Amino acid sequence: MRALVLGPTGVVGDAIVREGLQDTRIASLLAVSRRPLKHTSPRLETAVLADFTDFRQLGDAIGRVDFVMCALGISWYQAANEAQYRLITHDYVMACARVASISSPAIHFCFVSGHGAAANGSQAWARIKAETEHDLYAIFGSRLTVLRPGYIYPVHGREKPYWGDTVMRPLMPFQSTLARWITDSTTVARAVLHCGTGGTITSPAGNREIAAAAADYDQARAAANVAHGSAMRNPSTA
Repeated sequence: MRALVLGPTGVVGDAIVREGLQDTRIASLLAVSRRPLKHTSPRLETAVLADFTDFRQLGDAIGRVDFVMCALGISWYQAANEAQYRLITHDYVMACARVASISSPAIHFCFVSGHGAAANGSQAWARIKAETEHDLYAIFGSRLTVLRPGYIYPVHGREKPYWGDTVMRPLMPFQSTLARWITDSTTVARAVLHCGTGGTITSPAGNREIAAAAADYDQARAAANVAHGSAMRNPSTA
């Protein structure tokens, strides 16, 4: 499987890259970013893109991709205003989606949205997330999977400190009990990769569905990696 990761420097996107590079089923990862990544691997290619409103220059590269893993976005608390939130959460995502749908007509798309996304939501971020979901569905139909996680704890840290992480950290040992409301970046990343490697999940998926998909992915990846290692050691049986 060949995948594109959108938003690879964010909390979830970084986790997708980390987890994906441990999966021998993934032939290559194309990470689209504004800057080089800290991760290196023969299976990881970084495409540095200055203008996220125009993905056309990446059309050929995207044409070789089977699955888009979209974790691009900005937290409402980070956005300067509603216009900036819409630009990143909706416009950038749709710019990639339109090029992907043309360059690779059979491509699948997984969008990490948010718990509470609703067209009639009382908060602007919820309406914008729902609008993005709607517009993606118009392009991809059944080839779209939407994840709606609640609060996501950054297992590997966060580039810009967020006070909410400090508040939530003491609750993480009780994550299974509070699964309806909280999750973590590794769990969400594994659920996204579960979809990308052929697994199924309800769409839109809430925290409980995300956790179940992540557990299934972890088991499937472990089995695949063992089989791959065995084949490498005994090429005559592969």
